[in-house]
Amino acid sequence: MHSAGTDSKYLNLDIPRKIAIGLLFALLFLIPVLSYAATPINNPEFWIKKLKNADETVLSSEEIDTLNSMILESIDHMTDIGSMPDYVSGDRVFEWLWTGFILNPGVKYDSSGQRLSEGFLDSVAYNMGLDAIAEEGEVRFGVVVTRGDIRALPTDTAMFAGRGRGGFDTIQYTSAHPSEPVALLHTSRDGEWGFFQTSTLRGWMRMDRVAFGSREDLISRDEDFLVVTGSKVRIYGDPSMKKPISEVKMGALLRYDAQRGAKEPWKVLFPEKGEQGELVWTEAYLSPKADVHEGYLSYTRRNIIIQAFKMLGEEYGWGGKDGRRDCSLFIKDLFATVGLNLPRNSRQQGSTGDVKASRAAASQYSEITEALRSADPGITLLTLNGHVMLHIGDHKGKPYVIHQIFGYNDGRRMKLINKTAVTGLDLGKRSRAGSFQKRLRSVTEVTIPERRAEALSDKSV
Repeated sequence: MHSAGTDSKYLNLDIPRKIAIGLLFALLFLIPVLSYAATPINNPEFWIKKLKNADETVLSSEEIDTLNSMILESIDHMTDIGSMPDYVSGDRVFEWLWTGFILNPGVKYDSSGQRLSEGFLDSVAYNMGLDAIAEEGEVRFGVVVTRGDIRALPTDTAMFAGRGRGGFDTIQYTSAHPSEPVALLHTSRDGEWGFFQTSTLRGWMRMDRVAFGSREDLISRDEDFLVVTGSKVRIYGDPSMKKPISEVKMGALLRYDAQRGAKEPWKVLFPEKGEQGELVWTEAYLSPKADVHEGYLSYTRRNIIIQAFKMLGEEYGWGGKDGRRDCSLFIKDLFATVGLNLPRNSRQQGSTGDVKASRAAASQYSEITEALRSADPGITLLTLNGHVMLHIGDHKGKPYVIHQIFGYNDGRRMKLINKTAVTGLDLGKRSRAGSFQKRLRSVTEVTIPERRAEALSDKSV
């Protein structure tokens, strides 16, 4: 039995000790979070306030249509799904399929570092069904109902160029998300995989991710639609929003019912599979506070920077694996909110629009430096080999970018960042290759090239 003195001592010391320990743990958790949030470079308004033309329209909707058309004309992998023909040449399909196979030659390793056998690779090639391609194949239109990976080959098995390559699966192209239109060009021998055309590329995806309908079932830019402006938005199956059924990502389009009260949930049409695998549009709901916009956002520097910072701190995901983003998917989703359909590949993104300087065009480093010095923050893409970034302005005389970055070499080892981050271009300055700034390959404004803009202006006069 404790004495009164012991009880008093316990109350005076032990409880405060527990409280102190609890507060210490709370501080250890909160200090990094608060310091990260308090860093001015991690606040979009910090960069927007530096701009004199933050709310100036970069391109009108008609000009965006023009730039989208220019992109489609220049990149074979891209297309307007709704404008595709009813039939496609078998020779073309064979070429696309075979190219995907031969681009992944040599010895491959699985995720555990074991060599993939020749027998396994032969079975993958056999399942592609190259000998079953029709002379003229009918195009089947569909809509993604469940997120699916788009891959170079019809297999879920990851393939790595060597042992210890981390998360970089060489046959992972990207991922397709609910409400995204696709076109089926060919089916694997086992019927489990389809070779699909998306708006940005072609690749293999599991058939059960798609519901099939007619061309008219696809969402058109001519219709009323919501654009998802949050990084991801949850979809519910009931108006009380107690039954989440899916998520849609930034840039996705949703048909909606405009007749609603200000505090009522958004009512949208969401794709599902019917009993025979057919496309069925069903009623679904979004929170009235959901981060969406009626129609595309205006293409302004403010909007682009705000949208980019909504993904700040999100985990990196090579090829869109597990619904995450890599560097080029970050850029693509960002500009999709204003109606621009950029390529999926970082190198192609760097050649889209008004290229101010490019090593591919034999520009000298001095031209790259000059183009960077006069770069237009919020609409300028900077690329390295295999990487793309959005330029957001200068701070203390140094250029800064926001990008989805896996890591960089700091001269001694690979330093992981593994998220969307705001950084200077001095990353890697201690490495043999040099800083990001010294390794820049292109400086490109996401707008109509100057010469093309002048020609269009002359035609309108």
